[in-house]
Amino acid sequence: MLENKETFFALSTPMGRSATATIRINGEKALATLLQLSNKKKLDIKHAKNILVNIYNKNNDLIDNVVTTYYKKPKSYTGEDLIEIHTHGNPTIINTLSKELLELGVRPAEPGEFTKTAYLNGKMDLIQAESVLLLINSTSASGVNLSLNNVVGFATNELQKTKNNLISALGLLEYELDISETENQTTTTKNVHKTIHKTVKNVKRILSSGQASKILTSGARIVICGEPNTGKSTLFNALIKHERAIVTDIPGTTRDTIEEGLILNKNNVVLVDTAGLRPTKNLVEKKGIERTKDEIKNADIVLSLFDFTTKENKRKNNKNTLYIINKVDLLDSHSLNKLMKQNPGFVFISAKEKQGIDKLLLEIEKCVFKITAKNNSLFLTSKRQENVLFQIQSELEPLVTNNETNLELLAHHTKKAIGIFDNLLGKTTADDVLDSVFSGFCVGK
Repeated sequence: MLENKETFFALSTPMGRSATATIRINGEKALATLLQLSNKKKLDIKHAKNILVNIYNKNNDLIDNVVTTYYKKPKSYTGEDLIEIHTHGNPTIINTLSKELLELGVRPAEPGEFTKTAYLNGKMDLIQAESVLLLINSTSASGVNLSLNNVVGFATNELQKTKNNLISALGLLEYELDISETENQTTTTKNVHKTIHKTVKNVKRILSSGQASKILTSGARIVICGEPNTGKSTLFNALIKHERAIVTDIPGTTRDTIEEGLILNKNNVVLVDTAGLRPTKNLVEKKGIERTKDEIKNADIVLSLFDFTTKENKRKNNKNTLYIINKVDLLDSHSLNKLMKQNPGFVFISAKEKQGIDKLLLEIEKCVFKITAKNNSLFLTSKRQENVLFQIQSELEPLVTNNETNLELLAHHTKKAIGIFDNLLGKTTADDVLDSVFSGFCVGK
C-alpha cells in the first residue's frame, strides 16, 4: 500500500451558509491534528463512529462544537487515516478552521486528491475514480444510476471478465509455444480465435454505449440547423420558453452559436441555435457557418429546419435527425394537407405560434430514448476509456479478420491487448499468465 507522508485537508461541501459543512483531513497525522484542535491528549474515538468535540484555535478560543468521524486505515475511502469534521455551515467558522489547519502544518488538498489517493492505494480503479466525478456531475436520475453502478464496480467486473478471457488465451498460446506438440496447435488457434472474436464483439458493444452514456450523464446536445430565415432562432426561443436568440427577417442575423441547457419532457438537453447555412462571402458569417457544421458533426440529435416555401425539402436518412417544416401557420388547411402528403416523415410546426411544438418534443423524446435504450448494460463513461478500448479493438480485430495462425503473432498481439487493458484495470503480472496456464490442468498432466 502507498504510504502518503503528507496530511492534507479540504472542504467537501459547497462554500456558503448551510446547516452543516464538512471538512476532511487525510493522512498519517489526521488523528493527531484532531487532538490538537480539541486540546486533548486522547479522545474516545472509534472507527466509523461519531463523537461530539469542541475545537479551538491556537489561542484556545472556541471555534465550534462539531461532530467528527474517524476512519482508520485501511478501512477508509482513501485507504489512509481520514477525519471528517462536521461544523455548523457558517463561512466564518469554515475559514477559521481552515486557517487553523494551515497553521498546524496541514496543507490544502489538490483537486481530486482524495479520490486520486484512493486509486493509488488500490481502493478503486480508474473507471471507478472517473465515475465518482461523473456521479457528482450527472444531470439525470439515469446518469446517477449509471455512475453508481460504475463506482461499485459494475464496469470493472465486466471488463475484468473480458481481460481474464484474454489471459486464458495467452496462457494456451504460451503453453503451445513452450512445450506442446504440433498437432495440438490447430485446436489452440481455433480456441484463441474464438476468444479474440468474443472480446472484439464485447469491446464494440461497450464502445457503442458511449453516446448513450454521455446523454444519460450530461444530457443530449440538440442542434437546430437550416438555411437563413427558416425560423431557427424562433424555434430555439419557443423550446426554451423565453426570448434568448435575436429574431429578425434579415438573413444571417445569427452569426454564432447560442446554447442553453434545459429539460425537455424530463430529458436533460443542451439546445444549440446556429448560423444559417448558405453560400456567403462575408468572413464573419463564414466563421459562423463553419461552427454550425462543427456543431452538426458533434450533435447527438439534429433538428433540420425548413419552411414551407422551400421548393425541395431534402430529407436524408441521417442518423438521429428530425426533419421539420416551419411557418405552417401561413397555410390554409388544404395547402397544409397537401404539404404533409408531399413530405412524409417531417414534423410540421409554427415556431412563432407555438403550433406543433408538443409533437416535436415528443419526437425528440423518442429519439433520446432510441439512443439510450439500445444498450442494456451501459458503462462507458469517458473519452479516455473510449480511446483505450479503440486501441484494444485495433490490436485484436485484424487477427480474426486475417485468420492469423502464427502462434507467436497471436501471442504478441494478445499480450499487447492485455497490456492496454492495464490502462483501465491495473497491472497484469507474469504470475497471472502462469496461474492461467496451469490452473486448468490436472495434477499429473
